[in-house]
Amino acid sequence: MTFSPYNRQKEMAEINMTPLIDVMLVLLIIFMVTAPLLTSGLDVNLPRTQTGKSLDSQALSIAITSDGFIEFENTRMSLESLKKELIRQSQISSNRPILIRADKQLFYGRVIEVVDAVRGAGFSQVGFVTEGAPLEVKSPPK
Repeated sequence: MTFSPYNRQKEMAEINMTPLIDVMLVLLIIFMVTAPLLTSGLDVNLPRTQTGKSLDSQALSIAITSDGFIEFENTRMSLESLKKELIRQSQISSNRPILIRADKQLFYGRVIEVVDAVRGAGFSQVGFVTEGAPLEVKSPPK
């Protein structure tokens, strides 16, 4: 049996893109499903307000659930840990606003404990996050 250039099988010079596209689509689906779960945070039932203002996006956030659990910047912690973290943050920059998201069913004393920890760390700009009032639809004059 002799080998000649004419007997060789032609090599395939193309790349099969189908497996690459399949992997890409699977990753896209995974990211689409998990992205909303990562941004949800704690489930806090906020009170409504008529005169609320939006604060700077550089604000630090604290959430307090109806059970009294505290979450600072998406990390659950105790009140003592919160105090230590706030002191550390105030050494970096104490002029950043603090936004507190407290459940409306929460006892007032727990909110005051958190506000006291914020002020004790040296922060002076404290705001409370509320739900905006529903827009009233006015009918045109007749």
